[in-house]
Amino acid sequence: MCPYEGPGTGPFDAPWDRSRLTDRERQGLLLLGGGLSNRALSLKLGIAERTVKAHISRIRAKLGQTSRLRAAVISVLAHDRLCPDPRCTRHLPPIPTQAHAVPFRVA
Repeated sequence: MCPYEGPGTGPFDAPWDRSRLTDRERQGLLLLGGGLSNRALSLKLGIAERTVKAHISRIRAKLGQTSRLRAAVISVLAHDRLCPDPRCTRHLPPIPTQAHAVPFRVA
């Protein structure tokens, strides 16, 4: 846990299940992780901007997140579990656990 946050404040503190997301919501979540605006998301998905806002609200509710940013963080960190395309080049290497983390040093 980050020393600057209290318990239960991180994006992964609330349990979430990606199977609760529809395919369309999962697609929207992946695009949300790319930092796209509602307008850009609506153009990419071919839906109205109002529908994008509704999708994001449902995504946040299903993931138990209080903000769009927290949902976007989940999208980035869990991209490999959300993205169905095995050829995707955006998959990140696993995040090291505390036991394997390299200590941070200030020069």
